[in-house]
Amino acid sequence: MKQLLALIIATSLVLMSALQVVLTRFQNRQSFVELQELIKQQDDLERGYDQLLLEQGTWGTHSRIEELARTKLNMMIPHPDQIRHSRS
Repeated sequence: MKQLLALIIATSLVLMSALQVVLTRFQNRQSFVELQELIKQQDDLERGYDQLLLEQGTWGTHSRIEELARTKLNMMIPHPDQIRHSRS
């Protein structure tokens, strides 16, 4: 009787341990898939950030600003004789 009870307890413990191993492996796989998705999202965000930096650099160039000043604000570079210097 004691041997049967010990066998039942040992079998139950082995089954519980096996189920825990299966559950742990499943959780690890889910975590790995989530990690891969987050890494892909990070790469996409970095790529977008790099594109924004390039665009910001393009919009801020002197030639771009000068072009906007000429076309939209009707500004022009003054002739040297039109420039007045003042001292503070």
